[in-house]
Amino acid sequence: MKTARKYLLAEMTGPYLVGLASFTLVVLLHRFTRLADLVIARGVPPRLVGRLLLALFPPFFQITLPASMLLAVLLALGRLSSDSESTALAGAGVGMRGIAVPVLLACGVVFSASMLVAWKGVPWGQLETKRVLARILSERAGAGASEHVFREIAPDVVVYPDRVSSDGRRLGGVFLSFRAPGEEPLLVFAREGRFSPAGNEGAVVLDLDDGTIHGDQPGKRLYRMATFGRMEFRVPLEVSAVSGGDDPQGMTLPQLSETIDRTGGAGPSAKYRYHFHRRLSLAFSCLSFGLLAIPIGLTQRARGKSSAFGVTIALVILYYLFIAAAGALEERYPRAMVAVLWAPNLLGISLSAWILWRSEHRLNLLPDRLRALAGK
Repeated sequence: MKTARKYLLAEMTGPYLVGLASFTLVVLLHRFTRLADLVIARGVPPRLVGRLLLALFPPFFQITLPASMLLAVLLALGRLSSDSESTALAGAGVGMRGIAVPVLLACGVVFSASMLVAWKGVPWGQLETKRVLARILSERAGAGASEHVFREIAPDVVVYPDRVSSDGRRLGGVFLSFRAPGEEPLLVFAREGRFSPAGNEGAVVLDLDDGTIHGDQPGKRLYRMATFGRMEFRVPLEVSAVSGGDDPQGMTLPQLSETIDRTGGAGPSAKYRYHFHRRLSLAFSCLSFGLLAIPIGLTQRARGKSSAFGVTIALVILYYLFIAAAGALEERYPRAMVAVLWAPNLLGISLSAWILWRSEHRLNLLPDRLRALAGK
């Protein structure tokens, strides 16, 4: 039994590392073009782009860690099944339950790593991203702006330009949104704008020409609008060293829990409840995926790996359909949102537990007398 468990763990290690690297690379591919543009076209130092890339990993690990666990178990057990090694293990007394022990051990390790990412990694990545973007903006003013893209170039500062020059300094058709702490956001529309490098005051200057400023105050039932010929807007670059604030993605799990207790986690505050349960659900998916992969992997007979990849992609997409549905229920139905977030994990663990129990028991669907008659 001990030798079989070591053998199964060794069979899962290689596919897991390959799957983790492959899935992470696929998820990051859509960001590579943007990062390469920062280095080549905007002249951003590679060290800053490297820090920005590193800060993007924790949110992606929430997805790739459980997906890699599912793929590793499917590939390992699929190979054992195709080579009839699972039959040999069963003959040696190592049934499906015996196979579940090393799988659960591997799932526990991945679950711990996923919990660490949810606890510390995600808020660190969010804070580090803001720091790096502020640093990039201070060294290469305008590097964060892109045509027809809403971009947060600094905390609570969003810019949408219709046209951007090759160096990123001159903008045309500018939309700017800025929100001061504790106040409603101000919306600025300008015909054109120009970035100036950061000075000693620690802020990048954005000169805007021929525009309007719009401000809405629902509490006072006021809507204000002002026009200007030229306005100098200073983009703040300092980012607090303390994670959290009002951004749920920048909060640790204890901070999210405290915020939920303080605000009730309903209405506008439901976002904190959503992110809290979403992180925990993603971490527990390592266990549900791993257990569910045991019966699926043992039923595979073909040597090809395409079926394992196909099953992995299908189950991951199905899981994230539940995540998307929970996000749609975030504010209006917070309790239903929590139920939808945990539903795939509960279904996966319940189904796999029933199959594991069923593998060691026989169910008598007919009474003994009827079975005796059928035997005659």
